[in-house]
Formats: sequence, C-alpha cells, structure tokens
Amino acid sequence: MAKKNKQKTQTPKIEKRSPVVAIMGHIDHGKSTLLDYIRKSNIVAGEAGGITQHISAYEAAHKDRMITFLDTPGHAAFATTRARGASTADIAILIVSAEDGVKDQTMGAYEFIKESGIPFIVAINKIDSPKADVEKTKFSLVEKGIYLEGMGGDVSFVEISAKTGDNIDDLLDTILLAADLEELQGDRNALATGIVLESSLDPKKGISATLIIKDGSISAGNHVVSGTAQAPIRIMEDFAGTAIREASFSKPIRIIGFDNQPVSGETFKVFENKKVAQEYLKNLGDPTEVEEKVIDHSKETVPLIIKTDVIGSLEAIKHQIEKMETSSAVYKIISEGVGDISENDIRQAGADKKAVVVGFHVGETRTATDLAETFDIEIKKFDIIYELTDFLSEALETRRTRIESEKVFGEAKIIRVFSWSNKGGVIGGKVKEGVLETGDKVAIVRRDVEIGRAVIKGLQKGKQDATMIQQDEEFGMMIASKYEIAEGDRIRSIRTVSE
Repeated sequence: MAKKNKQKTQTPKIEKRSPVVAIMGHIDHGKSTLLDYIRKSNIVAGEAGGITQHISAYEAAHKDRMITFLDTPGHAAFATTRARGASTADIAILIVSAEDGVKDQTMGAYEFIKESGIPFIVAINKIDSPKADVEKTKFSLVEKGIYLEGMGGDVSFVEISAKTGDNIDDLLDTILLAADLEELQGDRNALATGIVLESSLDPKKGISATLIIKDGSISAGNHVVSGTAQAPIRIMEDFAGTAIREASFSKPIRIIGFDNQPVSGETFKVFENKKVAQEYLKNLGDPTEVEEKVIDHSKETVPLIIKTDVIGSLEAIKHQIEKMETSSAVYKIISEGVGDISENDIRQAGADKKAVVVGFHVGETRTATDLAETFDIEIKKFDIIYELTDFLSEALETRRTRIESEKVFGEAKIIRVFSWSNKGGVIGGKVKEGVLETGDKVAIVRRDVEIGRAVIKGLQKGKQDATMIQQDEEFGMMIASKYEIAEGDRIRSIRTVSE
C-alpha cells in the first residue's frame, strides 16, 4: 500500500505581525508622492539604493517596527480579492487633497475600502499648499458620509504634506496603532499562506510572481501553489531584489520559476516539498470548471482588447469594466493579456468598427501599429489606471445604440391669421406651455389631430424681432407650410432627441 505524503506539523509559534497597508484615493492627491517619501525616508539606505526592480510592495521601518506598503494601482489591492474572501491589505489609507477636497475618485476608492471591510485612516495631504483649506476638506468628507474623529465619527485622520514630510511620522504612528487594535498575528512555524499581488513573464527569467505572506513562513526547498500554478522555492527575492532563503508573515517576496502565471488576488499555499504539493493539486478536481459571466443579449456588446504590463493591473481594470454598461451597450472582452499590443490583437479588433483597444503601461509592435492604420483602429495607451477607466466609460457611451425620439418643447394656440399663400403665411398666437424658437419644426394640430408639419421662419414679440417666445407670451410669426393654418389651431414645437 502506497504511503501518503503529508505535511509535517510543528508546535505553533504565534507572534505579532506587521500590517500590510494600501494607499487609495484620487491620482492627483499625492499617493505616489507619499509612497516615495516613505520609501526614501524609512527604508535602510543600503536597501533603498539597491532596489533595481519594482515588485509592487515594499517594507518600511518605523520605531523598530515594520510596515508593508502595497505599491500597486489602487484598485488592485482589493478588486480581485473580495470575492475570494481574502484581504490583501490589513489597513487602508484614504488620501485626500486639502486643495481639492473629495472627488469622484476619492469616493470610488472609499467604496473599495468599505467593501473590503478593513479599517482605514484618512490622510489629508498638501497642507503645505497656499491653496490648502483643511477645515473645508474635513467638512467635505463628513458631507460624503466619512465621519472623522471629533466630527461625529470615529475615522482617524492625519494632516500631512507628502512633499515636505510634515506629520508623516504621525501617520505611521496611527498606522501602527490601528494595527495594534486589529491584533494582527501569525504563526511563524506554519507553512506560509497569502495572496498573489501580480505575476509577469520575463523572456530571460521566465514567470515570476509577487506574493504577500499573510501567515506562516517559507524557505528554500519548499513548493508554492496558487490555483494550478506552482513553483519550487529556488529563486526567492525580497522587495529590494536581494536573494533570500526564507521569509515570514507580512513580507512581500518575489518568486521566480512558476510553470504558468498565477492570477492576481488568488491565494497561495506553501508545501514542504514538491511531492506534497502534487498530491494537493491532484485532489483539487477539474480546474477548468469556471463560472462564465452571463451576457445580456438585449444590449449591444462592444468588443474590447486589453493589454497590461502585469496581471495585477489587468485584474483591477477588468473589475472596473464589469461595472460598466449603459442602457443599451456593454463591453465584451475578446482578448486580454500581459505584454505589448500585437498584430493578433488588432486583427481581432478589425472585425468590428466599434472595437476598443487599450493598453496599460505597455507599448505596441510595429506590425500592430501598421495594421491599426490599415483598419482605421485607434490604439489608446495609458499610464494611469483612472484615466484608462474614464476613457472606457466615455467610449462605451459614444458607441452605444442611440434611440431617436420626438419630444414636444412648446405649444401655442393660433389666435389670428394675418395673411396666407400656398407656401405659408403670417399668423399670431400665444404660447400655452414651453417655448417656441425660430427654426423650430412644428406640428399643426386641429381638434387634437395632426394635419401636417411646418417650420417657424421668424418671430416677433410686440414690434421687436425675437428668436424665442416663452410661456404666456403673445407673438407674431412667419411660418413656412403647405398646410393652411386656421384660427383655433395649435402648433407644437417638435425636436428629435437621441437617447
């Protein structure tokens, strides 16, 4: 009888763990500036100077404690993890500019934080600016339902300048206090589990993934599994790109050597060795059984091609796209992936003139550019995630099916006919509701039945020429019509509107 592979168990070693923090908010309110300031000021000089690559997260020291910051597109910290019951970040920072106050993107970030269910701190930034109005900003937060401490709520806030560093230490103190209140703990002797931040494909090194360890430890010789992707722990690096042989909870690490790309937001598990990992994968069942999104066939589907630099960005953008639709149109992603926009992407888009091709932090191949010109397809590339999603919302609106209908904008009663010919005449009347304007097309109504259409050529109010006559005003009118108008008729201003 074959012996079953089992994980070795050790006596739990429970310890306090460092918080994992995501910074959210409007792109212009200082997220990157804040991360840059913390990175330069709170990372050991040797490590900061040695960073040769970007791995979406880094550690900073404050008062002999560590804090892990997620350096990803804002939505990526939460977008793909909620549905799987996991949370990448332990604490969020909602950054708001003291110059601009609360913006739509601020509230969008707040909704992500609320849905994740984790505690958050408000950082009111740019207090060094001459245009700063901290009190007005605080009131704008309260008006939007974000109730700050001392203003009817319990949301902690810190007034900072990410540019000068004012009160950044206070912000870090507040983060550590929030972490203590959450009582974050981990078992150092357990095999690591956590969440995939992103994955990428390097032509020379192969597939790598950035992971955040939420519990346990990982060592060289172990084996990691996420979904159906797996890798032996041979090449493991810390956030600075330094080769390491072991890591524990709250650490951001980069592992190179996966057999396929792990999905951003998926959890990962570490096994003692490859044999135990293979046994686990064997018992997972059929990984191809995935839930497909139901397409509303009553709406027009707009084909969409998306290419990004890393999986994390792709997942965050897709999450936003799932919420995009109009009354008559919705996006359908026909191609997605990591890497430059290719000739094949453009060929897929070429079959439909309404197709949209977007890239995030990527380029395009020469053949893709040439083919796009041939097919008259526009390629849009972005470096800011909010700008990309804003563009997609606008593009969907312009591509949706338009329904044209006629609406009445004004109605008048004809009191007198001054003169008439076979091409029209001069009449007088009074506007009963709405307005009449020169150039309006009008329906001629007699005893509630439309008998024809006409065009207003000129208007007079009193003895003065006018371009508009409003409700309850009398007028003289020159009208072009092949249908004769009589006293007692009504005319209705009809305009075609597109919805």
